[in-house]
Amino acid sequence: MSVEQFTLQPSSFTGTIALIILLVIGAALLLLAITTGRRAKTIRHTFLALLIIGIAVIGLGIWLFFSSNTPSTITVGSGYVSIQSPIFDGAGNMNITANKIASAYVGQIGSGNLTLSKQHGTNYDNFNVGLFTLGNGKTAYVVSDNSTDLVIQLTSGEYVILGTSNTNALAEGFTQYVHPLTS
Repeated sequence: MSVEQFTLQPSSFTGTIALIILLVIGAALLLLAITTGRRAKTIRHTFLALLIIGIAVIGLGIWLFFSSNTPSTITVGSGYVSIQSPIFDGAGNMNITANKIASAYVGQIGSGNLTLSKQHGTNYDNFNVGLFTLGNGKTAYVVSDNSTDLVIQLTSGEYVILGTSNTNALAEGFTQYVHPLTS
């Protein structure tokens, strides 16, 4: 038995932008709280509210930065393919066994039934990780940094779309260890 693993590392650009924006907003709220708190003793509630919101916004920015830089992993093993992906901005964790697969093929996302519309997750350039709606209206869990992907239709009617910088190696491992591909 062999196990093949593929890792998709998101760009840190998006997380950095979110961090900067939320840090600036949080710092502005803290500054407003401090200046408001100094002027009048009767507005303590406003001071506390601004202070708490400012700290929460800064904390959210830091959390989003680290969360958005967490890689996703695709593992192909004997009779299964599994995905480890952040829940907040990814597809979550899934373990798909061969008996849950109706069909699988290699396809080009971005047109026809394989058009992606994001429900939640991350999508920029060819990097798509999260929960999407396909052009045919079906739900797809996507972990891909390539436009050529392994498209897996589950017996439940949902889809799992996986792509790496070497989708051919992913498809070969999938065919060898999990399920044959259809043309």
